[in-house]
Amino acid sequence: MRYLFVIALLVGVISCSSEPKEVTETTVIDSVKAFEDSLKSISVDVNALTDQKIGVAYAEKCLEVYHRFPKSKEAPKYLDKAHIIFASLGMHGRSVALADTLIMKYPTYENRPMVLESLATAYDIYLQPRKKDKVEKYYQLLLKENPNLPKEKKEDIEFRLENINLSFEELIMKRAGSVN
Repeated sequence: MRYLFVIALLVGVISCSSEPKEVTETTVIDSVKAFEDSLKSISVDVNALTDQKIGVAYAEKCLEVYHRFPKSKEAPKYLDKAHIIFASLGMHGRSVALADTLIMKYPTYENRPMVLESLATAYDIYLQPRKKDKVEKYYQLLLKENPNLPKEKKEDIEFRLENINLSFEELIMKRAGSVN
């Protein structure tokens, strides 16, 4: 029932205008914000989406900014938002594809360190079979590009790289064994 209400609300928001409007970056971003507002109005936490249909619709709205205006300063932000939404929905294949695109096309993106860490984690834990070459690649990039990482985070990444042949579960066991 809730899903039908959301769809009806979204159709109403989208079809409010009877005149065709020129599609601008502002109108597309406003459309994303209207979608977010409609979710909030029915008490859906946009930062903790679990309903896959709603989450995918939200991510696709965000991707529209990137697809229509890839050279805008907002494009990487909305591409990142879509990457995070897909990850939160457990759609890690789609998430890493978007994050890989983000890393390649927007090398100066302000949240690049978080995206690199997200990629390394996804390839290490969530995608099967595990791709240790990708884990290593993204953690190496993170270390290289961010020499001022907090000491503990840097040590954790270095420990992971030193033990790259271990699965994540084996790494946890090894770390637990070294604590005792």
